[in-house]
Amino acid sequence: MRFTIVYFFTLLFASTILSGQETAEQRFKGGIVAGFNVSQIEGDGIAGYDKFGFQAGVRVAIVLKEKMDLGVEMLFSQRGSAVRNTDQGTFPFKLTLNYVEVPIIFNYMDWQAEDEDYYRLHFHSGFSYGRLIGFSSDDNQLTVLGDFFRDNDVSWIGGATYYINENFGITARYTRSIYPFFLGDENASPDTPNANSLIGYQLTFRTVYMF
Repeated sequence: MRFTIVYFFTLLFASTILSGQETAEQRFKGGIVAGFNVSQIEGDGIAGYDKFGFQAGVRVAIVLKEKMDLGVEMLFSQRGSAVRNTDQGTFPFKLTLNYVEVPIIFNYMDWQAEDEDYYRLHFHSGFSYGRLIGFSSDDNQLTVLGDFFRDNDVSWIGGATYYINENFGITARYTRSIYPFFLGDENASPDTPNANSLIGYQLTFRTVYMF
C-alpha cells in the first residue's frame, strides 16, 4: 500500500512538471475528480441504490498510444446500504463504509472533436484496490459485526467519460466487489441475512478536470 501511494504521487509530480512544458505529445496528464456514489449491498435483503456517498480524489493518465491510456487514481469513496422508503413497513437504515481506493484502469478513446486535438468519449475498464478506513451505522447489530468487516477490497470497474472540452468531462462508472466484505463470524446473529455473502456495488457519477 505504501509503495502504491509513493508511486502514485511520483506520477502526479511528473505529470505536473510535464503539464508546464509545451510539447507536441504529453506522456503524463494529471487531474482531479469529484462526485457521488449511489450504492447497495447484495445479500442484505435491501433493494435499491439508496445509499448516497461522496467520492473525490486525483488522477494520473499515462499515454500509451493515440487512443489509449492507463489511468491511476487515488480516491476517497463512500459506499454502503440504506433504506429510505418506509412505505413497505421497513425501518429507516443506513450503513456507510469509507474507503481509500486506488483504481487502475485502461482507457480507449473515440469520437475526435472537430478542429480540436482531443477525443470526446473515453471508455474505461479495470480493477480497484480499496482500504476500509472507517464505517458508521444506525443499526447496533451491524456495529457489533463491524469487527468482522474485511479491511481490504478488490473490485472490478467499468464506465465512460464524456469530455465537454479538452479538460472537463463527466463520468458514469459501475463498481462491484469481487469478494464479500464480511469475513464471517460463527457467533453472528441468525437475523443477519446472508452474512457471509455480502457483496458491495455502486454507480458513480462525477466530474473530472484534466490539466
